Amino acid sequence: MRYLSRLQGLGLCGKPDAGKAFQLMGLNKTSYEAFSRFLTYLERKTPHEDLALSLRKGLPRKPRSREDTYVPPDQAVARALECASSLGGAYRLYAFTLVYTGLRGSEVRRILEAAPVLRAVELPYGAVRVHLDMVRGSKRAYVAYMPVWLWREILSWQGRLPHQDTLEDKLRECGLATKYLRKWWRQKAKELGVDSETIEAFQGRPKTIGGRHYTDWIPILDKEYRHIMQYITEKLGPT
Repeated sequence: MRYLSRLQGLGLCGKPDAGKAFQLMGLNKTSYEAFSRFLTYLERKTPHEDLALSLRKGLPRKPRSREDTYVPPDQAVARALECASSLGGAYRLYAFTLVYTGLRGSEVRRILEAAPVLRAVELPYGAVRVHLDMVRGSKRAYVAYMPVWLWREILSWQGRLPHQDTLEDKLRECGLATKYLRKWWRQKAKELGVDSETIEAFQGRPKTIGGRHYTDWIPILDKEYRHIMQYITEKLGPT
């Protein structure tokens, strides 16, 4: 919907207008899929099937996904955290929880929304294991790890949680998209000697979780997170 909203005011009358649509949206894989789904809606749910077919003939070649290999340096993450902290409230908590957990934005939102009802276990080295038991399609997120101070800050927060797009846009304005914090977390864990399979269990990738019941991972994750949290705290810490 973010892409389709850019088409407001554009007349869609036939094949040439498909090109005009992408001039407004920009051509990438996401905008292409958004417009294609819009045409499917026209075909199946409205009396404009012929128009949809005409517009579909004007679609450009679908862009291929490119592997995004960028991983931000520690300094860029630190600047993003400082910026998010200056915004305060939900933006600060969202950014710090992303950095300390390595989870997806939707899973961090779940933590912020449901913290009072989630089961949490404090670990002896100042961390907390939060049980999410979250399954969305092919994605899994069963547990999240973070410092105790951050978990307590989340529990005591009583503000209003903005829309997910707003959270992500504000973080992007601070210099980093959500996905890059996840990439950064993975790289740092790898540098600390955490094996790839354990990192995937931390970050909820289904192939790993599917091959082994997630409770089997708990002792391993509890042990490995100490080193990850220590590194993040030393390099970034609370701001």
